[in-house]
Amino acid sequence: MPIYYYWGEDDYQIKHAAQKLIQQVVDPDWRSFNYQKVAGDSLEAIQNALAESCMLPFGAGGRLTWITDAPLGSKCPEALTQALLDVVPHLPATSHVLFTGTAELPPKSPLGQLFAQQGTVQAFHPISPWQTSALAAAVREEAQSLGVALAADAVDYLVEAVGNDRWRLNQELHKIALLRPTDARPWTAKDIQPLVPATTQTSLALAQAIRQGQTDQALQLLHNLLAIAEHPLRITATLVSQFRLWLWVKLMQEKQVDADKVKAMTHLGNPKRIYFLAKEVRTVPLAALTETLAMLLEMEMGIKQGAPPELTLTTQIICLCRLYR
Repeated sequence: MPIYYYWGEDDYQIKHAAQKLIQQVVDPDWRSFNYQKVAGDSLEAIQNALAESCMLPFGAGGRLTWITDAPLGSKCPEALTQALLDVVPHLPATSHVLFTGTAELPPKSPLGQLFAQQGTVQAFHPISPWQTSALAAAVREEAQSLGVALAADAVDYLVEAVGNDRWRLNQELHKIALLRPTDARPWTAKDIQPLVPATTQTSLALAQAIRQGQTDQALQLLHNLLAIAEHPLRITATLVSQFRLWLWVKLMQEKQVDADKVKAMTHLGNPKRIYFLAKEVRTVPLAALTETLAMLLEMEMGIKQGAPPELTLTTQIICLCRLYR
């Protein structure tokens, strides 16, 4: 099918899938003629790209047009919807158009029906931090693709250290591969620990310090994370994920939602994990967790809109710790 929509929050996986599609469709010798990448922030640029997509490819292979940050969700401009409805039926079989974005395509919308009939829609979401078996499988898959042999304890350490950050996992494994290119011995956790800082665990420790109202410890952990160049949005994402998890478990304790819904929303299948989470929030007020999550989401939005990351994190963490005193 000639049209594709890759969407979701896992930017690394989306780009990886896009590169695979380019390799499948476009002949490397004819890439300069048959491949273009267009930013989706201009309706005119998208319309021009779609018009060019109706042309047959030059030479060998197919043509591919990649339109990034495409506004194909519920707020898709009517003019773009109409352009796609007009163009897609006339695309040559050898001409492909890839859209990537963050918003889900409403299945009952005209575009949703168009992609269901003539295209491919694929979602890419980060693995939840508590899905350790899925994270371990991702580590093994990435390591195998790069030819890096890992012992079981090394896989476990990378799950703890990197979490669901696939881009960082790829970078760390590339670094490891370069250090012993001709040595087939599996890397152990002891070998890897000096090379890969455990920033995800430190971010989770930061969440624990906030929940316990330990301002000094929280600020020290934040300083440590920033000192090793951990991205502020990555820190924020871990905090949001952890406090959302605590909030769901607290709602279950307060009998506002049942256990089955909590399991479905958090993907927590291990009763022991739920038990320990419930123990952590037993004395925590529901209102504090609700306000924390709202503040964290507001902080994330502020950083994305250009607020000074370090100052924003520091100020908000002090305010968050006060909620738990």
